[in-house]
Amino acid sequence: MPPGTSDDAATTFVRQYFDFVWRVLRRLGLSPADADDAAQRVMLAATARLADIEAGSERAFLFRTASFIASRERRGRRRRPEDSTADLDGIEEPGLDPEALLAARRARERLDAVLGQMPDDLRAAFVLFEIEGLTKEEVAHALGIPAGTAASRLRRAREDFARRARHTHLAERPEGATA
Repeated sequence: MPPGTSDDAATTFVRQYFDFVWRVLRRLGLSPADADDAAQRVMLAATARLADIEAGSERAFLFRTASFIASRERRGRRRRPEDSTADLDGIEEPGLDPEALLAARRARERLDAVLGQMPDDLRAAFVLFEIEGLTKEEVAHALGIPAGTAASRLRRAREDFARRARHTHLAERPEGATA
């Protein structure tokens, strides 16, 4: 533990941001098992540098670290087949019947397929803004680019996502869905 940080601060930090890091790693193309391992490496790196992370920049720091680790992971290993039964968010959806759960799982699989086809720079902007809910300023900080570039990249990412979603029929409603 670095000087000036406590075990409680590190534990609180990990509890607060672990799910964010894991989801980002999954959206960057890692399998659930690889995302588990990589998220632990991200958290180890972050807690070692906890005193250096500026307040308000935690998610940006974690995203940059996760991107680096995910890139290294993809280069170092051949992709293994994904487990289609793995729930991306790891969250049970209480009150939904099995058919609704299956439809939600299929929708996540289609989302992952579209995201997996997008260029890395566009995917990163899209995931951070549209899925993780960061502001444009936070996206710019996380990606280390000017705010105008982030806005432009996000616009291009939305267009790319929409085009790919139409092509893979992601935009279609599941059978039996109503407006």
